Amino acid sequence: MDERNPEMTPRIDGAPAVSVVIPCKGNPEALVWLLRDVLAQALDRSFEVIVVDAWSDDTIKAAAEAEGARVVRQGSGHLPGAARNLGANAAQGEVLVFVDADCRVQPGWLAAAVATLESGARLATGPVADLTPRHPIARADNLLQFADLPPERPAGTLHMAPSCNIAIHAEDFANLGGFQHREGLATGEDVDFCERLTALWPEGIRFNPQMQVRHAGRRTIAGMIRHHHAFGYSRGKLRLLLTDRQVRLAGMAVMAPAVVLRRLIYIFGRVTALSPLKLPATALVSPFLLIGAAAWTVGFRKGLHEVDPPPRQGKASVMHGNLNK
Repeated sequence: MDERNPEMTPRIDGAPAVSVVIPCKGNPEALVWLLRDVLAQALDRSFEVIVVDAWSDDTIKAAAEAEGARVVRQGSGHLPGAARNLGANAAQGEVLVFVDADCRVQPGWLAAAVATLESGARLATGPVADLTPRHPIARADNLLQFADLPPERPAGTLHMAPSCNIAIHAEDFANLGGFQHREGLATGEDVDFCERLTALWPEGIRFNPQMQVRHAGRRTIAGMIRHHHAFGYSRGKLRLLLTDRQVRLAGMAVMAPAVVLRRLIYIFGRVTALSPLKLPATALVSPFLLIGAAAWTVGFRKGLHEVDPPPRQGKASVMHGNLNK
């Protein structure tokens, strides 16, 4: 199944200039805190907040109590990308800003997102920091996903951005077809989206350190294993950001330990380069990093050995060869 963003609703006079879209799979307590953060943002233009709920009446209640957000609900059980597409279709803003319900946003986050787009970026992103940095499993879970995006990273161009913290012009989002989930895949839609975007605009993704969110990593080993196995599976099946040589080598059983090791080396390399003061804390959670990297590798190899994906359009970002997400 290829779920594309439907045609964007035309913007009308008096509509908000910016739309913040929050997909939410239950977890109303976290949503309440995020809505407080978002609704308190200072911006020099009007903005709306849209919560896309596909699972729980509690989400509707939490959004209603926030007095400033509206809920979009259509059917149930939507995958994250499809939920974001529903929110984008309901949005009236010329700018779309996406954040996940398991995040908190820092003051100045929304203004930084808009300013980055106005400076010429096609897609804006920023740091994804730890919401619970003292929880070892959650810290490892976040490192496995966001080692490239610490708050210490300087502003500049990226080739990839996570869907939990991005901003884009609504017109560009519609022209790209929104987020696309392939059949059987619950993750990987943001990697696919960024690959399609950078095929058109190779320098289009820009990182702004002021556009910071804090993400609540998974707090159980079982949850972390499931999540990273699914990430790896999507990357392998879709062949995202992979050269042909990487596909051949990673598909060999004897190379599985090397794939795990490469991921660990990459994470420690990113921490060393971008936030070296965090190396001791990273070393302390290394057993959990190993577990997550192994789960990712098992899923990755499973995806590689399934049916090849259909031919991709545009240039693949194979020059990066990043196996980190």
